[in-house]
Amino acid sequence: MGLPLGQTHVSLTDMSTSNTTSIRHHYKAMTRNRILDAALDLMAQGDAALTIASVAQQAGITDRTVYRHFATREALLEAVWPRMQARVASKGFPRTAQALIQTPRELFPRFDENQNLVRASVYSESGREVRLKSNTERQAAMLACVEEALPGLSGAAKRRRAAILQLIDSAYAWAVMKDFWDLDGVEAGEAAAEAIAILLGHAPPADEPPAAAEEPEATAATAAP
Repeated sequence: MGLPLGQTHVSLTDMSTSNTTSIRHHYKAMTRNRILDAALDLMAQGDAALTIASVAQQAGITDRTVYRHFATREALLEAVWPRMQARVASKGFPRTAQALIQTPRELFPRFDENQNLVRASVYSESGREVRLKSNTERQAAMLACVEEALPGLSGAAKRRRAAILQLIDSAYAWAVMKDFWDLDGVEAGEAAAEAIAILLGHAPPADEPPAAAEEPEATAATAAP
């Protein structure tokens, strides 16, 4: 007897193959994340340089397994940054002025919860390497924010504005405000957001109205007798 129209025959072999493939993909993803998490853990410990061998040892796997997922050390470093951003629940680089203003308010409190990793990303050799891998994308995002908010700026002025915005919206700014001003992540995030808003031409915060214009000094002609 033939199968009714519209029905497809699926054998037990087909089902078994499908399940096996799904399990294999799941295991592959788990191993990849295990490698990236090992790299982040090494960074948080202040490891001077991330190598395939050191990451493999930290993950409890062989070098060969790491190479199956990342053909080169460069490929590994490029993948570490997105994993680190996921750990602090980053939404990625903001590309609008409003999103940029909001970013430090959201991220800086989370930096408090991941201090060792965030500090390592700023001050360690491996952290600098990882940051540089994403710098082209970060620069493009900062320039997009400036272009949206201040389209009249010249090329050089736009680049300068984007550069200082990148600094304020970074773990560097969070670390300075925490270490030298004793601000927690919430306060530091608000301070950064206020500075970014001003640099993008937005109105100052409501609790800090713009200073009144100074009255000109009286001249001899207008001075009271």
